[in-house]
Amino acid sequence: MIRAAALLIAAATLAPLSAKAQTAPAVSAEVDPARLAEARKLIDIMMPAALREQMIDGIVAGIGQTMTQTLLNDSDIKKLIEEKPAARDIVMRFLERQQQYTREQMLANLPGMLEAMARAYARRFTVAQMREMGAFFATPTGQLYIAQSSTIFSDPDVTTWMQQLMRRSMDRMPGEATSLRRELEALD
Repeated sequence: MIRAAALLIAAATLAPLSAKAQTAPAVSAEVDPARLAEARKLIDIMMPAALREQMIDGIVAGIGQTMTQTLLNDSDIKKLIEEKPAARDIVMRFLERQQQYTREQMLANLPGMLEAMARAYARRFTVAQMREMGAFFATPTGQLYIAQSSTIFSDPDVTTWMQQLMRRSMDRMPGEATSLRRELEALD
């Protein structure tokens, strides 16, 4: 049950991202080398090496906070914890492991993410546009944005929104699972 809830949380978190990706304008797979070089510089400005771990920690903390609140507010989990109070510690250890795993994976895969982001920026923005962005991020306001942007996921309004989204997704999943099972059984 907890594994299913965690998968639902992950699906609910990723669903809006994939929906947004589907509506993004089509871009060429080719990347101009000059744009890519400028994009790499921009990514280094936007995610300075000295702040990368801190930025990831902020993102992971926000997602972890949302997962924790959503899971602990799940009616099945609440009932289980009421019946067996020790279940709360087990759930919390599970959530801590998931958060630690997510952090480790994000840090381990950071170079690939940075390169993917650079390529995405290179496809979407001109060298001049990326230089303008870099100039902004060099300003005090740009630096403040860089320092604060990863903590946005921990903001109470954002976590409340994510919880609501996850709850709606979790409420929908049993029906979706039944439909999937019926379709798969019809293959026989």
